[in-house]
Amino acid sequence: MNTVSLAPQILSVDALSSFLKGEFDYDLYRSGPPVDVDKIAELLGILVADETRFDVDDINTVGKITLEKDEPARVWINPMENSYAPRRRFTLAHEIGHFCMHRATNQTTFIDTKATMNRSESYWNRFESEANNFAAELLMPADLIRSIGRIVIDKFKIEKDVEMMPMANFIEQMASRFKVSNPAMEFRLKNIGIRGKKPSK
Repeated sequence: MNTVSLAPQILSVDALSSFLKGEFDYDLYRSGPPVDVDKIAELLGILVADETRFDVDDINTVGKITLEKDEPARVWINPMENSYAPRRRFTLAHEIGHFCMHRATNQTTFIDTKATMNRSESYWNRFESEANNFAAELLMPADLIRSIGRIVIDKFKIEKDVEMMPMANFIEQMASRFKVSNPAMEFRLKNIGIRGKKPSK
């Protein structure tokens, strides 16, 4: 799909889900996790390139999106910084966040580095903080985490014949299912209020 996207400005993952369902009869979560971020980019008309560049300005770039008027949105993903599949998925989800939320601004290019992709450092930049939150919600939707999480916990308790699943095991299994990093899943779980129980003394 090489046409200019006709997608409106989309300010939330719920709005993106509604748009894709209405325009393409595509359900973000029909098959459960992991979310297919490349398919979402394709449906939105975003051109994605994973290629190594040797421009000195691109060395520290993790990802980049250009949002020129009357041109397709273009995402470049630096393969040197995204060799770990969950990292690439988050980078693309982050750029999709810029596409959905920030096309109405005067900024036409967003260049993302390790700093802008870092939650604590991006806190001070509204656009980057919003794109990070969008990516987390897109890849790890709260409702899906809760429904899949219940299945994961119940299965673990039956298989191990225990009363409780250790939080570290839960994070690892959930990260694997959603194809995100363990730290990303841990942060998301805390963000939506899921925390492990402290062992009793």
